[in-house]
Amino acid sequence: MVLTVKLPEFEGPLDLLLHLIQAAKMNIYDIPIVAITSQYLAYLQQMQTNQLEVAGDYFVMAATLMRIKSQMLLPKAPVQAPEQDDMTEQDPRAELVGQLISYQLYKQAAKQLQTRELARKDSFSKAPNFAPQMERIPMPEPPVQLTILTQALTQLLQQAEPPQKTAVVGEKVTITKMIQQIKDQLQQNKPQEFSHLLPRHATTEVTVTTFLAVLELMRAGDVVCQQADDLAPLLLKRQAQPVKEA
Repeated sequence: MVLTVKLPEFEGPLDLLLHLIQAAKMNIYDIPIVAITSQYLAYLQQMQTNQLEVAGDYFVMAATLMRIKSQMLLPKAPVQAPEQDDMTEQDPRAELVGQLISYQLYKQAAKQLQTRELARKDSFSKAPNFAPQMERIPMPEPPVQLTILTQALTQLLQQAEPPQKTAVVGEKVTITKMIQQIKDQLQQNKPQEFSHLLPRHATTEVTVTTFLAVLELMRAGDVVCQQADDLAPLLLKRQAQPVKEA
C-alpha cells in the first residue's frame, strides 16, 4: 500500500513563503532567514518526493533565500567612526520583505473581492421598467381650509359699509334665501370668486349671511371652494351630483 500525501496548492513562491511565515507565527518585518530557508527547502524536497512538478520560480526563490542567508551569516564590517558613517548598511531582507507585504495586500484585496462576488450571486437585479409617457391630466385643486375662508370673510367685513344707527327691524336676508341665490349664480357650473357673490357696498349683515350660506352649501357637498395658490382669489364651484339609480 502506497501512502499518498496531498500538499496544499500555492499560487507561487511568495504564496508558499507567506504561508510558512504565518504558520510559524514569524514577524514578517524581521524574518528569521535561517529558519525560513530551512522550512522552504524542506517543503520543496517534500514536493519532489511526492513526484510533484515544481516550477522554476520556486527554485529561484530558494536561491534568493540562500543568498540572503549567506549575507546574514557573513561577518559584519567594523563600525566606522560617526563622521565617516555616511550611510547605514541595508538589510539584505528588505527587498524580500517589501515583496511579501505587497503580495499580502493584493491577496487580502482579492479575498474581499471574492467575498463580494459570492454575496452578489445571492441577489438578483432587474432592469428598470420605464412607463410610457402619458398625457398629463390636470388634477383638481384641493378644497381650501376654513381658516382661509375666515380670513376672506374678515377682509370683506372690512370693506362692508358701517351699520347705520337705525331702529332694529326684522331680518331682511335669510340664509335659506342666500343659499338659493348662490345656487342660481353658480347654475352654469362656472367657478365664481367668493367676493363676487356679494353686491357692491354690501352691509355687514349681508356679508355674514353670505358666508354662512357658503359654509352650509360646502357642508352639504353642493359647493366646493378652491384656491390655485396662497394669494389667488377663492373660487366657488357647484359639485356635480351623482345620478341616482332608478
